[in-house]
Amino acid sequence: MQTNPQMQRQLDDINVLAYAFLQVDAAGDVYFANPGVDLSAADLRQFCRQHPAACPHATSASAGSFSAFARLTNRYHTLLKVVSIGGSGSQSTLDNALDHPESFVRSAASLIHAYHLDGIDLDFEPDTFFRPGQGKQYAKVVAALREALGGLAFISVEVPGDWETLRSIDCPSNSHCRDKLALIAADAYISLMGYDYHSPFYPGTVTGSDSNLYSDPHEPLLAGFYHSSDSQAVEYLTFMGVPADRILLGFPAYFVSYGGVAALPGSHGLYQPFDRSRTKTYDLGGLKGIGSDRVAWRLLNAGFRPHQLVIGGMLSAVYAYSASSREWMSYDNAASIAAKADYVISRHLGGMMMWEIGEDMPVDSSHSLLRSAHRVLVGTAP
Repeated sequence: MQTNPQMQRQLDDINVLAYAFLQVDAAGDVYFANPGVDLSAADLRQFCRQHPAACPHATSASAGSFSAFARLTNRYHTLLKVVSIGGSGSQSTLDNALDHPESFVRSAASLIHAYHLDGIDLDFEPDTFFRPGQGKQYAKVVAALREALGGLAFISVEVPGDWETLRSIDCPSNSHCRDKLALIAADAYISLMGYDYHSPFYPGTVTGSDSNLYSDPHEPLLAGFYHSSDSQAVEYLTFMGVPADRILLGFPAYFVSYGGVAALPGSHGLYQPFDRSRTKTYDLGGLKGIGSDRVAWRLLNAGFRPHQLVIGGMLSAVYAYSASSREWMSYDNAASIAAKADYVISRHLGGMMMWEIGEDMPVDSSHSLLRSAHRVLVGTAP
């Protein structure tokens, strides 16, 4: 932070910052999955010596990012810092935490207290749906975390936007739906991951918006093409008893691209066939088909033409197409984020969440997503 004024300005305009990700081992203990980045020699002496289960392979410790994170603050000293558990492909972490709830809560609380953090984010992302009984256990774990961390701690639970996964938390197979999401919301914010609705690596065969606010009645009815939206997920959550002010609406600071798109006239590439083998790699860890918002703006200045998806007179999503390279991308811009922030206000939701802040444009840029959200939610530009 001391040498990164861009980060400092970002921290001035958020309430909560999460460090992602830690995992849970087979005994239920929270541990640093990447000690070479997470830990330093000071961490080994002050924390790992007393909590060895949290620091496997800690001999590789060097960077000390976690303790540096714990020291962050903003200009107003209002920044809450939480540890996030899980992330993409965290089936074993979910199973281990729910199978050993006492150990999980004890180890998580020990780490939070040792680093003087303000709470926890549970980002359990199973490979498929939640299994029967896991929703009930999930609610118990969240309640136990609330008891262990106290009433002032920040606790959030990340959930995807598709009805099927949400329903698997509340409704075990072949049984009557319960109120697990509502029970969880009594002790935690429900943080809606309003992204990854469509992807070139999902089963569908046509392009689709990554983070659309509203459902499009003109979406093609094709096998494997998902039908999701922010508003659809919010409607489901509130229908299942989650109070609106306990929902945080998430948005991505990255774009999703499709290669080899053969666009019919007037389609601008939306809902058009694509070629997975021609989908490119950008700047995010060698992952094909996704790149940071910073790269999106370079592409928009290099031949991609932007377009809007408007549903019922309301802006739902933005996208862009390059006819010369036959590439199509779904992204967010200041206008689409402002529309989502207006939706948050109109629906009396609890706030917004971004994945992830390092991929956004600088907050003093007119293209910054954080700047746009802040302008609408708080009423001033950073």
